[in-house]
Amino acid sequence: MTVKTPEAIEVTADKINVLKPYELTDHLERGRVLMFPTPPLELPSEDDLRFLKEQTPEYHTTKNISYYPRAGLLRGIKAPPDVEQRTLGILKDYQDRVEACLHRLIPSFTPDWRSATSSLRVFEENNRGLPIRTRSDLIHLDAGTYGAARGDLILRFLTNLDDKDRVWRCKGTVSDLVETFGEAAGLARNEGLLRDSLLNRVGSGLVRGLSKVFPATATLERSAYDQAMRHMHNYMKESEEFQQDPEGVVEICFKPRSCWLVFADMAGHSCLSGEFAMINTFMVPRGNFRHQEFSPWEVLSRYAAGKSALAPEIPFGM
Repeated sequence: MTVKTPEAIEVTADKINVLKPYELTDHLERGRVLMFPTPPLELPSEDDLRFLKEQTPEYHTTKNISYYPRAGLLRGIKAPPDVEQRTLGILKDYQDRVEACLHRLIPSFTPDWRSATSSLRVFEENNRGLPIRTRSDLIHLDAGTYGAARGDLILRFLTNLDDKDRVWRCKGTVSDLVETFGEAAGLARNEGLLRDSLLNRVGSGLVRGLSKVFPATATLERSAYDQAMRHMHNYMKESEEFQQDPEGVVEICFKPRSCWLVFADMAGHSCLSGEFAMINTFMVPRGNFRHQEFSPWEVLSRYAAGKSALAPEIPFGM
């Protein structure tokens, strides 16, 4: 089995005005990374960027400083009220701009999607000293971060706000990763793989009730799908053999002030280096895919049925 190299597609400013319908979404559905060397939106002001770089690092408490739009909360920072309020305002404003930009660029993905987080990373990713399952410099598929996805997809719009390149190392798309490493990751080839247990169903009910009073608790909900994806995430990060095998590996450099867009649960990826970036996340219903066969839910469904997890060969543009 060959592990594919995720493709990076450059979308220059002149191409944006002549895009064909579904052109960008068809790339994304195939696990490709869309690169925008010229930002397709207005970046935060120089004054705001200077504030974030100079004021927030000393108050950082977690891996990211994140604004949660649905709950209206800021997490990952413990700072004086004026610092927190300005940070929240900058992250909220940029999330709104990204959302408007994506409504314009990929409108077929936006019906019933959810705005998940607007996050800031201010530390160098290389040798950051985090626990292995939270490290960004190990190739992985994202999973289980925003509650029970139940097959909805994690769409990320990233912006390099540093003065140097941000370097990613990528390997594999979700279909060939599950087909090749699903068994090693502990995924069972039976119909129970995506069937929620009684504990999951009871827990989901409790979390949903609690989230009406405390919105942030919604992220605690889990499903069988999310557990399967988490198995893949953990296996990939914890397997030295997987990380060291060069098959299908590619490095992608994102220039300062450039942006990129990817389904983080469809393309195996890691961040080798880079210090200052914004990450804006949206949860996209799998029903918005033109070809749902490419989605992780369908990949896992084929695998659970004892069939090949590989995505079908659908010609681009069809």
